[in-house]
Amino acid sequence: IIGGLSQEVVGKYIKRYWAQFKFCYERELSKNPNLYGKITTTFTITGNGRVSEAQVIQSSMHNANVEACLLRVIRRIRFPTPKGGGQVIVTYPFMFTTAG
Repeated sequence: IIGGLSQEVVGKYIKRYWAQFKFCYERELSKNPNLYGKITTTFTITGNGRVSEAQVIQSSMHNANVEACLLRVIRRIRFPTPKGGGQVIVTYPFMFTTAG
């Protein structure tokens, strides 16, 4: 994380939306029971706490539907205003595996 929000704060906000991230994965899992992997995203939080850009920078899952859904959820998150204003650039990995 580069900028005026701590890793803990960003992580807390990601956790609040975890059910929505999980839904992105589980919806595709029903079509492919062997679906799993890591999707690394990067996103920019603007001075007002909104996400201005979000993209997948690496994926071992290779599922465009899950990736697009994750980005939609990330863009909906309203983070706190970064300390000192400015932008915060975050790289965040999502790991998805089946239970069992």
